[in-house]
Amino acid sequence: MSEHIALDDLYALAFDGATSPEAVQHLAACAHCRQELATLRGLASELEIARRSAPDSAALDAYRALFKHVQAQPSPLQRVLERIRAALTWDSRLQPTLQGMRGFEQNSYRQVYWAGDIEIELMVERTGRLRRVEGEVLSEPMESSPTLLELIDPGGAVLHAVEFEDRFHLERVAPGPYRAVITRPDGAIVEIDPLEIA
Repeated sequence: MSEHIALDDLYALAFDGATSPEAVQHLAACAHCRQELATLRGLASELEIARRSAPDSAALDAYRALFKHVQAQPSPLQRVLERIRAALTWDSRLQPTLQGMRGFEQNSYRQVYWAGDIEIELMVERTGRLRRVEGEVLSEPMESSPTLLELIDPGGAVLHAVEFEDRFHLERVAPGPYRAVITRPDGAIVEIDPLEIA
């Protein structure tokens, strides 16, 4: 049996589609070269997929424009100075319940928090043992910029995080005590602490 096909020739077969009667005859008889060629053709296919998947410059420019709001992280001192604690101003559970209804149980409730120039409205709904939390953040003046909401447990672990503009939606939230941290585009932080999801 003759020697194996040279590596340069295998590359030409795999990447350029070059062929010759001698190479075809050798490949029919040599399992090693067939395996090497199959591996190189797989690599060529993956490289072609990667080439076709690469975004063009217009797409990259559009992607960069989406994140122009990202700013340098504020210093720890700035974070402390810009941290505002939201105050509960309204809770539907504190409103008079229906008279004469024994065992009346609310499946959802609404809360409103106020923190300086923003109002945060939460709607908590039972979904079995877990809760669905929907919310809206209203500010003066009205902003429509990406904002980050993190729901943090008493141990400091971030259990839920979502980036939103005006409204947010969290699924499968376990009842319990949390701290909600809202990081605004300007770096200011609003906290709802404690936030009891009942």
